[in-house]
Amino acid sequence: MDITCPNCSKVIRLRQKHPFHAGFSNQGFMYCDSCSATFEFGSYNPEYVKIVGDKHPWMLSAEEKTRVEDHVHPCGCGGRFRFDALPRCPFCDHELSLVLPDKMHFIEIGTVVNGDKESSVWQ
Repeated sequence: MDITCPNCSKVIRLRQKHPFHAGFSNQGFMYCDSCSATFEFGSYNPEYVKIVGDKHPWMLSAEEKTRVEDHVHPCGCGGRFRFDALPRCPFCDHELSLVLPDKMHFIEIGTVVNGDKESSVWQ
């Protein structure tokens, strides 16, 4: 899948052929609010379940989303992973607002932080 950044016009080549559907894969995801990093975790991740119980990420209230965000260490750039953040261009950090069809789809862009394999990312 290739995306052209509307800001810097560079072509971003992704390994995936199309956006992933979070519900089909029981995935939670958040983008960094400052750079192109993506944070991913499974709906059954024990650290995640400790925070909100047995709820899929797309079923969370605004308060529950904030609790999850507050339990994830900041991104390496100093930004925060947020449910409402948009994916960003890895070249210029411009938000890519027209890439995804809806809030259930995500792309793996920039550095992908795997919350299932890297337990140290959870606070």
